[in-house]
Formats: sequence, structure tokens, C-alpha cells
Amino acid sequence: MSRLRPHLLTLLGLGALLALAGWLRWRYINEISLYVDEFTTLWAAKRVMAGGAPIMPSSVLYTRGLLATYVTALAGLLAGGLTYTVGRLPSLLFGLATIAAVFALGRREWNSRVGWLAALGLALLPEAVVWSGRARFYAQLQFFVLLALWAAYAAIQWRDSSAPDQPAASSRRWWDDSLLRRHLLFALLFTLALFAQEQTVLLYPSILLATLLWRGGRFLLRPQVWPAHLLCLLAMAARFAIEILGQPGYFETIQATRPYVGWVLDVAGAWHTYAPQLIAPDRLP
Repeated sequence: MSRLRPHLLTLLGLGALLALAGWLRWRYINEISLYVDEFTTLWAAKRVMAGGAPIMPSSVLYTRGLLATYVTALAGLLAGGLTYTVGRLPSLLFGLATIAAVFALGRREWNSRVGWLAALGLALLPEAVVWSGRARFYAQLQFFVLLALWAAYAAIQWRDSSAPDQPAASSRRWWDDSLLRRHLLFALLFTLALFAQEQTVLLYPSILLATLLWRGGRFLLRPQVWPAHLLCLLAMAARFAIEILGQPGYFETIQATRPYVGWVLDVAGAWHTYAPQLIAPDRLP
């Protein structure tokens, strides 16, 4: 009984934190009117419900937050209609799942204090409350990016600890190979994050660099490793093709006016924009 008590207290504490986070987000959902971008997501979800794809009146595809669009449409189908509240519910659920995930990962990789601090910060962070209450893709993106980065870390740091009497790696069935399963899980989560929002592509070079620095180039050539990275490359190519073919000319226009990728040469301007997110008086605590 004494062994179960700490686990029970942990579950009760996490449940109370999730209840608080859920209450804050539910108040936002019911008391704050829709932001302009939410109308676009809800409209795209209704197009999915009606025709299977978010096709705009101009006959081009709405590609931003593709996964969120389909999840929102699914919520509307399950609820029997897509109201403003129903459209915001997926973000609420993904927001709460992210709090639970960051607690579990912090506790697993470091200790309980790290898990509690991370979960508490995310539960009360104003932006997290806002984006967990809006019918957009940010809560979903945060959830899958967190898990994808953790899966990448777990795959990179893996070491074969098989006992001498265990079957050799070459004789195991492929689904019994821990290294392969870890990398395939990373590829799946990365793909979900990529289709939640395309800027996820910017994470891949850093993950690849971390792998090279940590394990070396030969590690990437192992048969349990390179298929997952090939899947990531194929997912990025598919996402780029959807962007180019679904909205002809749009990608080039965005790159010319507000590029997804570019050098930050205006350091002073960037600091003026982002510094309040780090050192504003209400941020320091």
C-alpha cells in the first residue's frame, strides 16, 4: 500500500493541475470571441466535411494546418455539427495532453521536480491558454513537436543492452528491434508535426546535426536508422508538393514578402520584437 501512495498522490496532483488548466482554457473558449484566423480554420473544416478537402472558392487548397483542419472536421462530424465551441475543443484536448506529456517526459528524463515545474509553467502560460482555446493548429503543433523531439532524443541515445544469450541483432525479427521501432516512432511523430504546421521542417536539420555529433555518420547508415530518415525526407517532399501544387504561386509570393526561411540581419529589430517574450516583468517569474 505504501508503494502505491506516491503514485496515487502524483495522479491526484496531475489531475488537479489538468483540471485547473482545463478550467482556464474552457473560460477562454466560452468568453473570448473568435480570432480572425479561426474563421478560416472553421471554414476549411466545413469544406472538408462537405467535400473531403479544404478547397477555397478560388479552387486552391488551404494548406496551413492541414492536420488540424481534418481533426476539426472530425470533431464536427462526431458532434453532429461544427459550432465555434466544437471547433475549439481539439485545441483544448491537445493542450491538456501536452501538459501531461511534458510532465511525464520531465519526470522520466530528469526527476519529478522538473516534470512538475514544466507542467505548471505550461498550464499557466498565457499564450498556452490562448492557443489551447482557439480553433487553430498551435496546440496540436506543440504536442507533436514535443513528442517528436523526445522520440529523436530517445532514438539517438539508444544503446544495445542485450544480454549475451539474446538473439543477435541480425537474427531478430524487424519489429523486435528497439532501435528501429524508436526511429520509426520519431518519423511518425515528425510527420504528424510537419502536417500540423509546415515550419516543423526547420527542426529536421538540427535533429540530423545532433545525430551526427552524438553518434557519427555511420550510425545514420545503419539499417535500423536510415529508413526513418528516408520517411522524414519523403514526408517533407510530400508537404512541399502539396504547398506548390495546392496553391500555385503562393509559396513564391510568401518567400518574396515574408519568407518562411531567411537570415535575420536586423538583430536590433529582432531583439525589440522577441525580447518581451523573455525578459518582460510578467515573464521573469
